[in-house]
Amino acid sequence: MSGGSSPRSRRSSFNSLSRDLELPSEQGCLSVIVLGASGDLAKKKTFPALFHLFAQGFIQSGEVHIFGYARSNLSDDGLRERIRGYLKGASEEHLSDFLQHIKYVSGSYDSGEGFEKLNKEISEYEKSNKSESPRRLFYLALPPSVYPSVCKMIRTYCMNPSGWTRVIVEKPFGKDLDSAEELSAQLGELFDENQLYRIDHYLGKELVQNLLVLRFANRLFLPLWNRDNIDNIQIVFREDFGTDGRGGYFDQYGIIRDIIQNHLLQESILNMCQHSI
Repeated sequence: MSGGSSPRSRRSSFNSLSRDLELPSEQGCLSVIVLGASGDLAKKKTFPALFHLFAQGFIQSGEVHIFGYARSNLSDDGLRERIRGYLKGASEEHLSDFLQHIKYVSGSYDSGEGFEKLNKEISEYEKSNKSESPRRLFYLALPPSVYPSVCKMIRTYCMNPSGWTRVIVEKPFGKDLDSAEELSAQLGELFDENQLYRIDHYLGKELVQNLLVLRFANRLFLPLWNRDNIDNIQIVFREDFGTDGRGGYFDQYGIIRDIIQNHLLQESILNMCQHSI
């Protein structure tokens, strides 16, 4: 955790900003359901992001519970141990507290039995919290091929009867324009647009954020970093590990489709926009 402010003060600042922007107040317990919880994306990105929100005070005990759902045969403790090594940046006390908020449900992505069990677990948590307007946030850390079947299961078995339901889908969103439009049409039949969020976890990555500060907060670079003085920009993508459990995903979608247009090109465009100002 960074110094200078406590989790309570950060939470207070966030609430103050929400009031200044006239954002609607969110009340009631929140269930975050990570679908694909045993996969690479969930353990490296989704759970660490939730942990950092918890450590910084934006997710608090008693308000939020996290449910992992996947086909792997795991226990609650099994999932906790699988992700523990990826949760860094806070004390052991914070880590242990966060892990106790995680529950695991095993089931298929195209069968109602698993989703009925998942809905039962979520409903029991909501009842124990005695919340009048509970909220459910489904995060699909899954390949796009299972989005339609998973979303049908959510729509059939797991919609919130008294509060809101939101669904977050990760990239890549289809393989090309036709498949992306088909996927949008399929999801549009199940959810309203304000219930759907399409994201790429690499947007706003540290590289772009650091370059913004380096340029605009530095007297030396500010007058020099522009289109008149920069001939070209090169981004080198290098990793020190292999597919590491992601072979099945890359075999179907390809690393070029997963990385190039989503990670590298979007960061490159942001980079060039900064330097052309």
